[in-house]
Amino acid sequence: MSDVKLRIDTRYFRMCIHRQALKAIGNPMFLHFGYDPDSMRLLVVGSWVDDRKSVRVRYDKSGSVYVYSKPLLLGIREVSHILMEQASYIVAGEAREDERILIFPLGENEILSEK
Repeated sequence: MSDVKLRIDTRYFRMCIHRQALKAIGNPMFLHFGYDPDSMRLLVVGSWVDDRKSVRVRYDKSGSVYVYSKPLLLGIREVSHILMEQASYIVAGEAREDERILIFPLGENEILSEK
């Protein structure tokens, strides 16, 4: 397991998955997102199979990935009452390389900027 980072910008409903996180799970071509409201954890699973629920990975010049998902972030807000302010959050998580999964606990996030 290794430590990884995720930035969530609630103003634009955008998530930035840092390149170290993607590298830890093998630089996948597709991602699947899930949220467990009981533990308040965001799960990101790497995949090489395209299906209806997967998100195609488009790496930027630095190797990071930006994913826009208003339904996911609004759903997290509604279910768990977190990420309520329009701000940029950085979340430290862990990578399970053998399972190709990233786990981010959203209950313990740190606000980087706020407006």
